Amino acid sequence: MLVAAFFGVPCVPAAATGLGPVREVRIDRIVRYVMRDRAIPGLSLGIARRGVPLYLRGYGVMRAGGRARVSPRTIFAIGSLTKTFTAAATLAAIRSGALAFSSPLPDDAAATVREALAMAAGLADYADLPGFSSARSEPVSPFTLYASALRAPRSFAPGTRGAYSNSDYLALALAVQNAERRPYESFLQHAILAPLHLDATAVAWPAFSSSRTNARGNVPAGSPTLGFGTADLASNVPDLLRWYAAFFGGRIVSRKRLAATLPPVTLPDGGESAFGDGLVAAHIFGRSAWLVRGYVAGYSSIAVHLRREDIDLVILTNADRVDLTPLARSIVARVLDIHDPLQ
Repeated sequence: MLVAAFFGVPCVPAAATGLGPVREVRIDRIVRYVMRDRAIPGLSLGIARRGVPLYLRGYGVMRAGGRARVSPRTIFAIGSLTKTFTAAATLAAIRSGALAFSSPLPDDAAATVREALAMAAGLADYADLPGFSSARSEPVSPFTLYASALRAPRSFAPGTRGAYSNSDYLALALAVQNAERRPYESFLQHAILAPLHLDATAVAWPAFSSSRTNARGNVPAGSPTLGFGTADLASNVPDLLRWYAAFFGGRIVSRKRLAATLPPVTLPDGGESAFGDGLVAAHIFGRSAWLVRGYVAGYSSIAVHLRREDIDLVILTNADRVDLTPLARSIVARVLDIHDPLQ
């Protein structure tokens, strides 16, 4: 059990201790308002401090037009929240000696594992290449996706800057699979998911949408193979709060590494930030934070970690392409009793 052996990660308590009735009512109101405004069928929300849940709540329905209600334990596809798991699996392979930070990426001698972790390998994002569709239901080999990225012109010389690219994390998953000589999914289960008892977290295979415990997206889901190592996992709020308590607590990735300066990139909203380990470094109300947004056909999600306050926030929805950043920001304001000038 690599995580248990190397990191000694404790489990997160299951019961929420509460934020107090005033804050909870304020959070409840803004969540319901945003759900109506953005036509979100169902949403699951969790807030924890130092790994202790403060607020766990399900809203809406598990499928558009249905009656089954979302609970905090409802499972959603999590999109790019997958990337922190891939980063952790890569570090586990490095700790085992199968990989090194200086190892070249598969079929790409120009870039290294270290650069791919920081999204600084310069690989073209396969999800942006002509012909790619996130709604494609037929399985696609990850080798096919990776080959398309390698054939495309490089975005920049490895290590000279950073840019968000799914191809960097696809490359890492393939590198781990090659180095460990076993299917990537099997290594992830052995090294990360099982030791942390993340029993609700798994690859979102096509049968996902038919399960009674899983929310169904409001548009048809594509094949999980399209997000191999980048956006192919499904999970629920309690699992993800346990996961981020370990990840941001320095037991998976050292706090020094997370705090390290990474190549700057320009975000879609024009703001400057940094990528690394599948995360975006950001500031919310002047507070240093890590965040990651997840999108996969039919689902949108976000996870936020406030570094000094040691607070984790996870929002999972079965709504397609909804930017949950403003909602996350409003919830943070209510948790910390901060005036939000956008409200």
